[in-house]
Amino acid sequence: MAGVAGSNPARPTSVLIIAEKRDAAERIAIALDSDYKAFNVSGVKIYRIRFEDKDATILPARGHIFGLNSDVKNRRIYPVTDLEWEPLSSINKKYLDTGGIAELATRLLRDAEQIIIACDYDIEGETIGYNIVKYCGSIDKKLYRAKFSTLTSEDLRQSFGSLIKREKWNMAEAGRTRHYIDYLWGINLSRLVSDEVRHIRYANLSTGRVQGPTLLELYRREFDINAFVPRPYWQTVAQVNINGEEISMAGPTVYSQNDSVNIKKLEGKSGSVELAKSYVERIPPPPPFNLAEVQKEAYRILKMSPWKTLSILESLYLKAAISYPRTSSQKLPASINYKKILGKLAVSYREAGSTRRGIPAEGRMTDSAHPAIYPTGEGRVVTQDERSVYDLVARRFISCFMDDVVARKKMLRVNVEGVRFTAEGLEIISRGWVNVYHFKELSEVKLPDTKEGDKAIISKVNISSKYTKPPPRYNPSSLLEWMEKNNIGTKATRSEIIRTLYKRNYVDGQRMQLTNLGYGVTRFFINSPIITVEMTRNLEISLEKIEDGSMDPEKVMLQSINLLFEEIQKRREGEELSEYFKLYLRGEKIANFGKCPVCGVGDLIFHRSVNGKRFLRCEKCGASAPMPARGLITPTKTACKSCGWPLMRRGRWVFCPNPACPGKKK
Repeated sequence: MAGVAGSNPARPTSVLIIAEKRDAAERIAIALDSDYKAFNVSGVKIYRIRFEDKDATILPARGHIFGLNSDVKNRRIYPVTDLEWEPLSSINKKYLDTGGIAELATRLLRDAEQIIIACDYDIEGETIGYNIVKYCGSIDKKLYRAKFSTLTSEDLRQSFGSLIKREKWNMAEAGRTRHYIDYLWGINLSRLVSDEVRHIRYANLSTGRVQGPTLLELYRREFDINAFVPRPYWQTVAQVNINGEEISMAGPTVYSQNDSVNIKKLEGKSGSVELAKSYVERIPPPPPFNLAEVQKEAYRILKMSPWKTLSILESLYLKAAISYPRTSSQKLPASINYKKILGKLAVSYREAGSTRRGIPAEGRMTDSAHPAIYPTGEGRVVTQDERSVYDLVARRFISCFMDDVVARKKMLRVNVEGVRFTAEGLEIISRGWVNVYHFKELSEVKLPDTKEGDKAIISKVNISSKYTKPPPRYNPSSLLEWMEKNNIGTKATRSEIIRTLYKRNYVDGQRMQLTNLGYGVTRFFINSPIITVEMTRNLEISLEKIEDGSMDPEKVMLQSINLLFEEIQKRREGEELSEYFKLYLRGEKIANFGKCPVCGVGDLIFHRSVNGKRFLRCEKCGASAPMPARGLITPTKTACKSCGWPLMRRGRWVFCPNPACPGKKK
């Protein structure tokens, strides 16, 4: 067992290993030297080992030690351009003071002959390691990179036995460029929107390169919901007698009540079986998890937010229970040793001992840095949340080695006087992978054996009157899926962006409804390219090109800065944000009221004047109509028959806001 000394200074070392966090540093020490020693030096726990017959020190960071900052502390001053990398003030003060990590890292880097960056193998990990070496030592020294996907002793020993010599830092340059642009956009746009409402009340508002387009999508969805006009329709379900057996069959959906009445008249009428088809289908296992998929499944099954899921996955990774979670891959390479992992899992999961596939089912998505998320069969899972998320990962992994689900599907179609009724049946022959990944429901539906030409009699027709529904509001899981599909943000940052929307009070509820504040911030930038998906997507592509060495970081930063500052100047003369901020402070709700009946192009937007009067105004032609001074007002989604303006509702009162409405004269 390793000894721990209280305050022994770190003596000179031949090899310096930089880890991302203390848990990772300790696991590296255990893997490389069972006789490691741990020391506490000025609040920093370091580890001394023998590595390849040399003295080596493992120095843990605490995530990002260095971050960007500006000397311009006055939040009313913008745009800000001068940014410097410096130790983060959020890190424990003792950890950064004289004798803390900055001085300790400088001393260890000065003496080391060989430096190994052993942070997580991704853009953020590369940036962390690079910054420590750059600002505490020399980036020109002999540098190596350890690449691993789990913190198991076996994987770590293999990684340190095949180190990568690091001469180019493209990944770190991409990470540093992303940090620079995001910080620059964040600090300047946040100061801009905060300054717009300062005369009312101080508020720490924010927006940014990724947050802006995400909020815009929520705004657009809210507009689609409020502008939606329900359309009536009728669903028909018939009880059909075939060969003496009653079968429930779906009839056509119709948009005319007369059509539904005509279908009702088919009761007692006879027809024939037009299609009777039966076939066996094999349903392969779902692919192994990447980060986005496990976040979506945890939300669906455990009702767990994406950001909480990520936090738990990181905890499981640091405990060596799972592989690195920040991955896009749906691939499981043979190098992870499937059989060994399944053997370990069989202790807790009986199905892991009876898998049938030699090669796992996989998806199409890849990641050059890491494989899909998989359990290691090691580590200690402590909390209930950890057990729940680990169980998802373990069962998904095991299911990849299970047989297909085998099901017999039936399709039945009946024709009665030209009207068709259909039914689908499902009979499970073999449950396969569903036996282990039981979160997928397969409901059997029995249909009798029939053949084409059999007589069919309509016993009864049930008709349900319904209305079409607007598109649903996003929830954290579906918004995460939208961000992934549109390449907004990164797999590591998307969930935190969604969390920020809640923290800033821009959205409310699990079904993410815009507040007045979120609505106002979006309206403030509504015609600007800086909150468009295209802008963010193009920048993501540029950052990927920096990573592969095909684009200059300075060029990307310059283009981004020019666009940002140009738009800041325009926004200073833009639409008032303060009106919506007042509504937010009053707790009033807002709604889009549809298209302007005058120009037919602009949106009718709710406004409040400086003296408190409320009115609708078209954002294009300026046509306006007064609104009642008090009370919650909502659109009815019905137009006035006399003038075409949308009718409003306040309590039980429905009214036309148009003061010149001909109907009012009557």
